[in-house]
Amino acid sequence: MRSSRLFFALLAAIALIHAAAATAATSINMDDPRRVVGREDDVRVDAQLIQDTVSPGSVIGVTYQIQNLSKNPVAVADKVMTASYDTDTQTITLAIGAEVPVDGSMPHVVVIAPGDKKVLRAGAVPQYSAAALRARGRTPRFVQVKVSILRDLVPFASVPYGSTLSDAQFEEWFESNDSIFLNTVPVSFSPGTGGSFGGKTADASSRY
Repeated sequence: MRSSRLFFALLAAIALIHAAAATAATSINMDDPRRVVGREDDVRVDAQLIQDTVSPGSVIGVTYQIQNLSKNPVAVADKVMTASYDTDTQTITLAIGAEVPVDGSMPHVVVIAPGDKKVLRAGAVPQYSAAALRARGRTPRFVQVKVSILRDLVPFASVPYGSTLSDAQFEEWFESNDSIFLNTVPVSFSPGTGGSFGGKTADASSRY
């Protein structure tokens, strides 16, 4: 009987250790120079770059935290993410969330309750043009994160993930969407190919 108690106590201790480790691994270091922040009214987003060097084929990865300071729940389509590159500003934009639902279907969403905060991860591979990379001084110098949140969840409360939205629901999503732009952070560029994010090889189809 005593040995059983010790066994379950050990299991509980291991679970607590793993839970603490998981929390630490997904937290934002507010003192990190790669941390960026943006706020739109009563929703704040902090994000931290996983790496400060980018290269062709590498994933632009971030850990980001959404803090809901409003009186109503908000949501983010956490599985929708893209990365684009603007040669004029030499800026890679990592866009998280859906301004409009992809293919008109209900995306997977994470809900952040009033007064709550959620820490998530995202990553995507930007597509560079060969001409831009060959042009002197046209390689990436900055990364900017944009997070699109949904402010009115009522029209979608009973809509299953993956189901087709009606025209009215599609319009309501568009009207309720709010995009939060975080400040840019400088990065270094390496001409080498490949890269990794969270121990995974970079792949244009990767989803986090």
